[in-house]
Amino acid sequence: MKQLVTSLQQSWTKQLVLVVGFLVLFFLGYLCLLILNDFSTTSVRWSLLLAVVLLAFFIATILAWSGSRILSIVFFSPIASVFSILAAWVTSKPSFLLFAAAQALLCFLLFLLDQKKNAEVVALNVEIEKATNEKNDMELAFKDEGTSISVFFEKYTSYYNLRNLATEFSTTLSLKELTQMIVSKTMELLPHGIWCLLFFAEPETGSLSLMASKSLEREGKHKVKSGDLFDFWVLRNKQSLIVMDVQKDFRFDLEKTKEEDDLRSVVASPLIHEGKVVGTLRVNSSKPLAFSTDDLRLLDAISTLASSAISNAILFQKTEELAIRDSLTGLYVQRYFMQRLAEEHRRSLLTNTPLTLLMCDLDHFKICNDKYGHGVGDYVLTKTSEVIAQKANDGIVARYGGEEFAVLLPKTSLEEGRKFAESIRTGVADMNLMVRRETIPNTISIGVASIPVDTLDPEELIRLADKRLYQAKTNGRNQVCGGV
Repeated sequence: MKQLVTSLQQSWTKQLVLVVGFLVLFFLGYLCLLILNDFSTTSVRWSLLLAVVLLAFFIATILAWSGSRILSIVFFSPIASVFSILAAWVTSKPSFLLFAAAQALLCFLLFLLDQKKNAEVVALNVEIEKATNEKNDMELAFKDEGTSISVFFEKYTSYYNLRNLATEFSTTLSLKELTQMIVSKTMELLPHGIWCLLFFAEPETGSLSLMASKSLEREGKHKVKSGDLFDFWVLRNKQSLIVMDVQKDFRFDLEKTKEEDDLRSVVASPLIHEGKVVGTLRVNSSKPLAFSTDDLRLLDAISTLASSAISNAILFQKTEELAIRDSLTGLYVQRYFMQRLAEEHRRSLLTNTPLTLLMCDLDHFKICNDKYGHGVGDYVLTKTSEVIAQKANDGIVARYGGEEFAVLLPKTSLEEGRKFAESIRTGVADMNLMVRRETIPNTISIGVASIPVDTLDPEELIRLADKRLYQAKTNGRNQVCGGV
C-alpha cells in the first residue's frame, strides 16, 4: 500500500512538472513570436532579448525531461529547435541556429546523466540484494541450528524459554544492545552463576575484548577485560568448556589466570560466525560443582541463538558502513562527514571547546594519473588515506572529493591542528611509493581553520580552510597554511 501511494505521488508530480513545462513552452513561444514580429535588425537590444528567450527554452526541455523523457525528445526539444530556426530565418542571423544544436546537445547530456544514475541505482540494488541473500542464508542456518537443538527444548521444560529468546534477540540490530541482552538472558537461564561474560575476538591480533557482563550478586565491573585462559581454551579448540572445580582441574594452571580468588566453576561456549569463532560466552561461579552438563547444553543453545543474532548485527553494521564509507579508501564519505561536522560544531559551542578543520589536497595528482594510470592513482589515494587516518586517529577523516581529504579534530586548538597538519604533510611526503622501480613523488597541501579563533559558523569554517588550502597551492604546494 505504501509503495502504491509513493508511485501515485511520483506520477502526480511528473504530470504537474509536464503541465508546467507545457505552460513555459507556450509562454516562451508566444514571447518569441512577439519579438520576431517587432524585431529590428539594427537593434542589438532585440537580438539579446531574442537570445535570452531562446536560451529559456532549455528550461522547458529540462522540465519535460523530469516528467517524460519521450515528450522531451520528440516534442519539447524539436519545438524549441523550430523557434531557433525561425529566429535565424526571420532575423537573417545564422548564429541563432546554435540554439537548435544546443537543444540536441542538452538532450544528449541529460541522457548520459540518466544512464549514469541508472548504473549507480543498479549497483546499489546489487549490494542490497547481496546483503539480503546473506541475511537469508543466515536465517536458514539459524533454522538448521534450531532444528539440531530442538531435542533439548522438548526434554527440559526450562529450555522452552529459548523459543522466545530468538525473538528477543531479533528485536535489535545494535551490537552493543544485543550483547548486553545476551548476558542478561543467560544469567536468567543459568542462575547458579555469579558472572556472565561475553568476549569478542580480534581477528588480527587473536586477543579478546570484553563486550558485555552481568552479575546477579555483586556490583561493580569485572576486572578481566581481555579474557583468560578459559576463554582462550574455547577460542583455540572451538569447543564448549565446563570446569567443575578450577582448583582440581589439571588442564589449567591457576597461577596464569587473572580471575578473582573465589572462582571455582566455569562453563563457556564459543560464538561462531561464518564458521569462525568470533567470541566466547562464559558464566562463572564461586561454588564448586555449580554447573552440570545440562547447563553446558543450555549454554550451547543460547550461544547458537546468540551467534545467529550477532551475525545479523554484524551484517547490519557492515551494511551501514557501506553507506558511510568510501569504497576505495575506507574513509568516511562527504555526506556523513557533514553530519558529523554539524554534531561536533554543536558540541563545541555547548562545551566551549575548540574545533579544528583540515582540508587536504594531493599535489599534481592529475599528472600522476596521466603518467602512471588510474590504477596507480588509486594506490596513491589508498596509501595517502592510510597515512592521514593514522596521523589523525582521534579525528574524523573523510574523502571530501577526488583527491581531497577533510579531517575534523574535536577539542583541538588551531595551533595543535597545524601540528597535526604538519605531521600529515611530512608523513605523505615520506611515503616513498615505488611503481616499476620508480619513486612516485607525492606531496600534499593543507589548509587549517578553527572554531572559535577563525569563526563560529561551520560553513565559514569550511570556506576558510578551503581558502587556505588553495593559498598553500598558490604558495608552491607541499605546505600548511593557517594557524600562524
